[in-house]
Amino acid sequence: MTVAIERNIQPASNAIANNQVSLSTSLGLLKRQLKANGAHSFEDIAEAIYQHKQLQVQAGLYSQDKFTLEGSDGEAQLVCPSTGTLHQCIIWCVNHYTGLNRNEKIIDKVCEAVKKFGTGSGTSAISGGMSSLHKEAERRLASLVGKESALLFPTGYTTNLGVISALPGTNDFLLFDREAHASIIDGIKLSGKKFASFKHNSVEDLENKLKKYRNNYENVIVIVESAYSMSGDLAPLTEIVQLKKKYNFHLYVDEAHTFGFYGHQGAGYCNQLGVTDEVDFIMSTLSKSTASIGGFIACKSKYIPLLEWSANSYLFQACLTPGDAAAILASLDELAANPELIAQLHQKNSYMRQKLTAMGFDLGHSQSPIIPIFIPDPETLHAFNRDLFSEGIFSIAIVYPIVKPSEGRIRFILNASHTYENIDRTLDVLEKLGKQYRLI
Repeated sequence: MTVAIERNIQPASNAIANNQVSLSTSLGLLKRQLKANGAHSFEDIAEAIYQHKQLQVQAGLYSQDKFTLEGSDGEAQLVCPSTGTLHQCIIWCVNHYTGLNRNEKIIDKVCEAVKKFGTGSGTSAISGGMSSLHKEAERRLASLVGKESALLFPTGYTTNLGVISALPGTNDFLLFDREAHASIIDGIKLSGKKFASFKHNSVEDLENKLKKYRNNYENVIVIVESAYSMSGDLAPLTEIVQLKKKYNFHLYVDEAHTFGFYGHQGAGYCNQLGVTDEVDFIMSTLSKSTASIGGFIACKSKYIPLLEWSANSYLFQACLTPGDAAAILASLDELAANPELIAQLHQKNSYMRQKLTAMGFDLGHSQSPIIPIFIPDPETLHAFNRDLFSEGIFSIAIVYPIVKPSEGRIRFILNASHTYENIDRTLDVLEKLGKQYRLI
């Protein structure tokens, strides 16, 4: 349903009362509806979205405002701002895949680094903000993923934003998977170069696009993720690499959701498939498996000066802190010394998704430790997620604009810190609610 728009926008609360907009409409979709119906002032749009959020909060349907009291773990106390109450919950929406954010050895290394190097970097890498810890992290990361050099950025988002916007030349073309992360799409837009998307994980559609565009441009850069954060799908990298021999393009792989728990010592999915040499640019965030913050791009050394002087998010943004760099290095040490961390994560992934599949939940084509349960009806999605929270199970309703309005879901992101008791408890609740809402 759409919201009626006057010269002065009709408040969202009145629109809901008049059955003009569903209470389960996401704030992003409401914004789109408002603009489509003639709203232009950010003041009016902000007022309507604010009122709609308050109504969702009052109804217990807004999950995005809850936060942990003392940081994330397999279980944690969550603060519900609307009531001021605390809830002990099993946490399923955080990407600490290897569970190293609570590792005592890593915490000790970070504390030592802060005492020695201080708390902040103070300026960008190009202006002297890096320390020996940062440079060692770059060396370790490049070596691990099998590339000559690596460049460390303050976040994973700004890695993609900076590299993708800076890399292509005047007559270059960008091709990307339709499900690519917002940071990739923003980088493509910021580049100012021509681009096209191809159907998600479709090697056939990618080849059709290469046939159409390859000969019209000096270089074509194909950009994919090794695992997609909203669906848990793994990319057909082996097949994509085979296309390189025929169409001679550059391949950029975002390993944010595979680095640290695929491949030898967590080197990533490219490493696991044996295609590293054919991938020109390997990127990952460092906020997930290495329990810190930051991102990196790994590639041939000849590309590094170009990126240092062209990627604005590297050139003009302050470095991540020395403590963050210490956490990255200590995490790499732990992953190398404890391969069972990775093995146990994949065992738990197999266990949980087998149980959910047997129950009859729709998990799409997911394979990685990101397990989505698809619930396309928005009202069911929000109510289901609200009831999960009341049972001590916490995740976030994934809605527009993160996914299409008809492709809502709840993700269950497995971390090494999740116990089998956590998993079984969650499965019991999911089965009960799945039957209640006729999802299974």
